[in-house]
Amino acid sequence: YRNYAPSYGHEWLLRITIQPSRNILIYLQGREELKERNTVAGNLNLFTSYPGKKHSFWILCEYGLRQNLRMRTRAQFSSFQLNAVTTRGSALLHDIQFDLGKIKVTARYAVFDTDDYDNRQYAYENDVLLAYSLPAYHGIGIRRMAMVEYKLNRQISFWLRYANTRYPYEEKIGTGPDTVAGNTKNDVKFQVRISF
Repeated sequence: YRNYAPSYGHEWLLRITIQPSRNILIYLQGREELKERNTVAGNLNLFTSYPGKKHSFWILCEYGLRQNLRMRTRAQFSSFQLNAVTTRGSALLHDIQFDLGKIKVTARYAVFDTDDYDNRQYAYENDVLLAYSLPAYHGIGIRRMAMVEYKLNRQISFWLRYANTRYPYEEKIGTGPDTVAGNTKNDVKFQVRISF
């Protein structure tokens, strides 16, 4: 991927998990990836392979204040070096989850700042049943997400999810057919499950 010649690389990941009490979980994670990538050689239209090295670090703290209230705070940092140029990225995320029996509320507030797409920050988000959400945070922005799950009874459940991403220094978002005029992108999902 992104290399027109045979290449080499490596990857390692180290995670340390600490649980000082039943209600607190902390983990630290470090990762390094080295992959060769095409770069343009001088003024020629020729590609040369150079090793690109990415370092990623996470620190996460998850804690329960009460039986039905959990919070999670995570900080992510990365750097990418290619051809003696280093770029950086970071994201700070805070999640809160209420479980009130029939109603479950999940929310996230995230701020991110990345120099380029090579330092995009990925963070899994809760989604409606059987859906998957792993947005890439890139550029400078804020993302908010809230989801409500309501179990009417054993057969009927409802989900409503709203996500909003704002890029304060952009006039448009995306490219080609995915272009959005303005600096805000909204996403709404509604789902009903009826079990027989």
